[in-house]
Amino acid sequence: MEKIEIHEGEIGISFFSLHVDGKEVGRMAVQITPGILKAGYTSVGLMQRKNGYGRKLVNAVVDYARENSLKIIPECGFVAMMFNKFPETYGDIRAIR
Repeated sequence: MEKIEIHEGEIGISFFSLHVDGKEVGRMAVQITPGILKAGYTSVGLMQRKNGYGRKLVNAVVDYARENSLKIIPECGFVAMMFNKFPETYGDIRAIR
């Protein structure tokens, strides 16, 4: 069973973690400021890659941003790649610099 949790930090840096059968398989660090969510990094365990977990984390963060009227700055290379590869899916949520 897959579950995504949001862990809020004290200084505006939080992370989303993805668990499968109770074990953390990936996480994404984010920084939230008024109107903006910066996606800092995405990490998926080496043995867990190729399972789509990175994309699931991106989608969870995008859903959170949409629900909270935030735009995303993709500082993480993986998130930037997903935004560039699928502009029809993520174009509305990307912050324009």
